[in-house]
Amino acid sequence: MLSKCQFKIDRSVNRMIQHDERKWCELPNQLTSESDRNQVLDILLALDRMVVELSMRVYNIPRRDRFIMRKQNRRLHAAVREHLPRLAEPSRSTL
Repeated sequence: MLSKCQFKIDRSVNRMIQHDERKWCELPNQLTSESDRNQVLDILLALDRMVVELSMRVYNIPRRDRFIMRKQNRRLHAAVREHLPRLAEPSRSTL
């Protein structure tokens, strides 16, 4: 059975990759600590801020509207920081 990051290679091509070298593809199912989750969340929110800023420049949003969009984005990020950790927890209910 092939892992998610493996792909089929034509038989005429020599396989140079050893099995142990593919272990970097395997990701853990969960982030182990709260600091890891917070770090990932910080990175994602920073990426979102960059996309919003870039979009405002590309579409020539007026200055007063940029202020409003930034304010809404900050409120969205605050809500995400408040509610996402609770939503990201694995379900503890058993069926």
